[in-house]
This record gives sequence, C-alpha cells and structure tokens, in this order.
Amino acid sequence: MLKKLLIGTFLSVGLFAYNPLNGVKAQKADALKIVGNNFITVQTLKKWLGFVKIIDVREEAEYRSGHIKTSILIPRGVLYGAVKKGKIKPNDKLVIVCRTGHRALLAAATLKKWYKFNNVYVLKGGIKAWIQNGEVVYNSMHLGPVKIELQGK
Repeated sequence: MLKKLLIGTFLSVGLFAYNPLNGVKAQKADALKIVGNNFITVQTLKKWLGFVKIIDVREEAEYRSGHIKTSILIPRGVLYGAVKKGKIKPNDKLVIVCRTGHRALLAAATLKKWYKFNNVYVLKGGIKAWIQNGEVVYNSMHLGPVKIELQGK
C-alpha cells in the first residue's frame, strides 16, 4: 500500500512523467550537432545536380508519389544495408532528402557518426521545399515530370 502511495505521489508531481517529444527534441539536437551547417537549399541542389547522389530516405509509397528525378530510394531504416552493400560509400557526396528534412537530418547524422561519411548534406525543407520552389517531381505512374501544388501548410 505504501509503495502504491509513493509511486502515485511521484507520478502526480511529474518526477516520472514521460513526454515522447522530449526524446525527439533531444534526438534532433544531437543530430544537429553532428551534421552542423551541412544544410543546402533547393537552389544549391539544382546547381549540384549531376555531381551528387541524392538519397531519398522516405518510405517507398512516399517516394513513388513524387521524388527528384535522379534520387535513389534508401529508406532511413535500411541505411545500414545500403552501406554494407556498397550502394553508398563514405567518399560519395550525398544530399539526403525526406518530406520536410527531419528524417534526412537523422539519416545524415547516422551516416556521419557511425559510418564516417564526410560529404553529407541535408536538403533544407525536404521535398516540400523542392515542390514549393516550383521544381519538378517524378512519380511511379510514369506521367513524366509533374509540378505539384501543395495545399495548406
């Protein structure tokens, strides 16, 4: 009885309160320290096209709905396998892309910290920024290049 009372007291004053967003914020803060200033804009990526590998770390359905033409799909959860198989190498110049930039940041930090990749950049704002800048995306329906207008924020 006393144990339950103590646990209830601790929970009510918030000593053991769990907020999953705190973990996400800490994860993002750590990733920012690792990646540093290696963020690029849509304009920079356009200049780099043909000279970098664009790695899209979204899931397959997201990628198929619209992606940058030369990008390679490697979902964040399978980065390890791509490194092991040599699809991407530590000396490659990579631009990591996702929907808004969060997963790309985490993927870039993983590549830099654990696999010792040096030339890893994150597209600031992700594929949403690409689309908002009026750039073309390709989809799996083979409609060719399409421009998409985002609604809402």
